Amino acid sequence: MPKPKVFILNDDAVQNSYGFFILTSGGKLDRFKSNPVMLSNHVNLNENVIGRWLNLSVKDGIIKAEPEFDKDRPIGLEISGQVERDFIKGASMGILPNWDSMERVGDKLILKEWELVEASIVPVPSNRNSIAIYSVDGKILEESEIQTLCLSVSGDKNPKNLNIENMKKIILSIPALMALGITSAQPDGVEASDVEAKVLELSSQVKSLTDKNAQLELAAKTAKEAQEAALKLATTQKVDLAVTQGKIPADKKEAFIQLGLTSPEVLESTLLAIPAKQNFSAGVTTPSGNGSAVVATMEDFQKLSIEAQLSFKNDSPEEYKKLFS
Repeated sequence: MPKPKVFILNDDAVQNSYGFFILTSGGKLDRFKSNPVMLSNHVNLNENVIGRWLNLSVKDGIIKAEPEFDKDRPIGLEISGQVERDFIKGASMGILPNWDSMERVGDKLILKEWELVEASIVPVPSNRNSIAIYSVDGKILEESEIQTLCLSVSGDKNPKNLNIENMKKIILSIPALMALGITSAQPDGVEASDVEAKVLELSSQVKSLTDKNAQLELAAKTAKEAQEAALKLATTQKVDLAVTQGKIPADKKEAFIQLGLTSPEVLESTLLAIPAKQNFSAGVTTPSGNGSAVVATMEDFQKLSIEAQLSFKNDSPEEYKKLFS
């Protein structure tokens, strides 16, 4: 009896055609083990079930299995014969990936979590040329969709492990097209080079706007600092004058400066309401002798301010008495 053929379903040291590696240890195999269906070329129809897989093994990063063909059906018998005669040597996994687990490790893009859905007999080996990737609703994703997802999770505009030349077109949502300013999208997608050019253009615009915003912020800060310095200088000069005029005591200077910085209008009205310190001898004639004020008549006395009158009374009592004798 010939030795059973053994197929490699996955080798996590080999990069697949989409540019990433599938971590063998991250695979969920329970569902597949309960229904180890073998399809022909990932066509998920009853008539394409050609057998099942036996003796699934996981070792050293490699998943292997033995095929058992349904030879009671013509398609199963035909393909089993091609396998036995070494015309078909390839197997390919159909997986449901967890895209959130995709990580870049060094220069490798690695899918760390996934579930095995089915495994098919195909003309080419799985890792090197073909792998079927399913969406959660059971649909096999198109190549352009897979490449777009790889780009989005890689965090790299041009990952080394992705063959951008093979990704000729990208299918984008309407909001994405509007955001990129693309108005001539075709039903089969947008050229990858056009998308990249738009992204680079937007990136350049964002950098330019960021630089201009920084310049405006610096100019605004400089203008504000100059305005604050000018206000403080003018306020200090105004308060110094009030101190000189005797309107406010020197020890209250800082408090009035702070008032002026907070509200120049309030400082102005406050200082205007405070009378300047008066010279009580103003309007009084003082002889060169003893310095006493001289008021010739009662009319002269009455022209004096109250403070000046009191000063005259205290400084020149004799003259004051004469006015009332």
